[in-house]
Amino acid sequence: MLRRVAHGVQLAQHGRFEDTVFLLTDARARLRGHPITASAPVVPGVLANLGLAQTLCGRYGPADDDLREARALAQERRLPLMDLVVRQNQGCLALHRGDSVSAIGTFLDLRHRLPANRRDALHVDLAEALLAEGLVEEAATALHEGAWSDDGAAAPAALLVEAKLRLLDGSPTRAVELIRCVRRSNGTGSLWHRLAVRLEHMAHRACRNSRPTGPAVTPGTPGTVDATGTLATPGAVAHTSAPGSRVTPDTPERCSPSPIGPSLAAGAGVTGAPEAFAVAGDGGAPEAIDAARSAGPLEWAEVALALRAPLVAPEAPVRDGTAHRALRALARGSDTAPGAWAGPAAADPHVVRAGLERALLHGDAAAALEWADLGRTWAAPLVPGPHAPRSAALLALTERYRAALARGTDPRVGARRWESERWRALYTSGPAARPDRPAAPVVPALVERLADRAFVHLVRASGDLVAIVTTSTGVRARPLGPFRRAARALARFAHEAPRSHGAPTSAGDTVHALLAPVLSLVGDRALVVAADPALGDPPWGMLPALCGRTLSLVPTARFWAERTAPAPTPRRVLLVAGTEPAGARTEVAELAGLHPSAHVLTGARTSPEDVLAGFGRADLVHLAAHGRVPDDAPLLASVELPQGPLLACDLRDAPAAPAVVTLSTCWSGRGFATAPGLPSGFVGALLARGTRTVVASPVPVEDAATGAAMRAFHRALVAGTPVPEAVALHLGRSGFCCFGA
Repeated sequence: MLRRVAHGVQLAQHGRFEDTVFLLTDARARLRGHPITASAPVVPGVLANLGLAQTLCGRYGPADDDLREARALAQERRLPLMDLVVRQNQGCLALHRGDSVSAIGTFLDLRHRLPANRRDALHVDLAEALLAEGLVEEAATALHEGAWSDDGAAAPAALLVEAKLRLLDGSPTRAVELIRCVRRSNGTGSLWHRLAVRLEHMAHRACRNSRPTGPAVTPGTPGTVDATGTLATPGAVAHTSAPGSRVTPDTPERCSPSPIGPSLAAGAGVTGAPEAFAVAGDGGAPEAIDAARSAGPLEWAEVALALRAPLVAPEAPVRDGTAHRALRALARGSDTAPGAWAGPAAADPHVVRAGLERALLHGDAAAALEWADLGRTWAAPLVPGPHAPRSAALLALTERYRAALARGTDPRVGARRWESERWRALYTSGPAARPDRPAAPVVPALVERLADRAFVHLVRASGDLVAIVTTSTGVRARPLGPFRRAARALARFAHEAPRSHGAPTSAGDTVHALLAPVLSLVGDRALVVAADPALGDPPWGMLPALCGRTLSLVPTARFWAERTAPAPTPRRVLLVAGTEPAGARTEVAELAGLHPSAHVLTGARTSPEDVLAGFGRADLVHLAAHGRVPDDAPLLASVELPQGPLLACDLRDAPAAPAVVTLSTCWSGRGFATAPGLPSGFVGALLARGTRTVVASPVPVEDAATGAAMRAFHRALVAGTPVPEAVALHLGRSGFCCFGA
């Protein structure tokens, strides 16, 4: 009997799920009254595997019955590991039934409960669930964290999920290589083979008529799958600070998944045209190259929606979701702007991208701007922001991270664990529902309130960077060249500029040429800029094309349009200095001369609690200290104080929000351009708390030069100069940016 069960599990490893269902159903019937059922794990183990196989065959009702019975038996017989395994398989069932949010919550809750040797399958399942919600970058990260076996082989589900991610990212060559790896390793009777064939057809559809300008990726070793003796995935189976700076040191053939991570999906789940990957020289490093648009926006969006669907038997029920209906309505209608017709699909990234690109193709820049706003906010309910739910575990991890910083030990593992718990807390408590329809149009209010300013939204469309420029006279769009090239140029500039001491750089020249079409439209107007998060956090005020120009950075047009009331004059001032760098106390002492009635915190006993309490009694806050921002958890950005670091996530506990906060530190402007979702880091936390304007630098700054620049900046504020203008005059060249209204 057990050999029959083991054979059914072995068939599942090779994708023969129909045969698995037949064998395990028969075994379940034969087990009734059999002496072997006295062994506690046998029956729940059979039911757990049977339920997962039924799920992958599209038989959701029987799968639900089997998994419910399996879990009841696991709990009755006190089998905690079996209970976790069944829960994971129930998450897979929820995913295939269309409840991906519930599935994400289940998988995140299991992430640190399952034994390490069982987490690879969980990471694949989590990647599929995130992908179903359009969270492409997060899916790539989840797959990168797992999907590896000790000998380098990967399960077919992991390879196919990576192939889907590669296709969504516009990398068809590597995707087809992975797909063919699965086809070669599984017979024609296998579900994996059938899924691979279907994915390959979709890959050819996505790449139709593409004209890559460089060589394709050199195929790697053809591969097959791992055989571990357990049921195949998806689902589980039953069985330093530089001197003078303000920064702290922060058998068969086998096929393995590529080391992919957050950088894979630079468009945050709303990618444009597929692009091929080329091999640079002999080093084998892939470099994105331009390719022709393979399909119209609506056709590509349909392909993307199909790629995001979970891996399931082709004969399983197919859902006609709101996103598909919205695309059909967009194709039929003459209105290119988002409206009530889109319903909840206005929060789907590929519907948003299709709407944006279609509006641009029709020459409707105003409609494109409405879609561009949605492109930044669609994921807000799905990604934990500054005010996401907090669990007891999250609070404990926060204090553990704070203690690690105070001890000077490496906090990176703690930061990753904290971010993971933040996601778990959001999804186990239930994320906010997506809106039923998009908000009212923002362009009319924006045009009315701009006066002598220009609003520039830099977006990705059809593989290009496009500037949508709005002034009081209307809305226009200008293409600025390949998006990836622009993103690389801005990244190079952000790396080179702080070290150039104002000298021209090649990256600066490139960016200047890139922005020339925008400058011709805006003239000498002050700018309000929203940018695609994939462009990162460059020091915009240091760009040669923008140096000295009044500029405010905002996440969306709606964010700015809702905050255009005249700024109040700051009367209550809080000045805070950390123990380091050397110039922090001197800087604050000199600023106290400009603000005679300011409350000053510079003592050795200054704590984060003191600063938060001071926030509630101030209109203007200035912090001078060392700053750091962890790459994976920008809400753990910190400012060093004598009695411990103040973290960005602490700011939600401030009794009130000052109108203006100046962070005279390195790096504290990083995290604003998080993708997807709302701004994060210190800037995002302050804006979410209600602060109107934040002044911060996303790059390292020099201690001595910063002190002098800050004195000039505050003199301008005292004289009545608006914050954005004062930043442009005195701080932009040092790397500081003005965030908010």
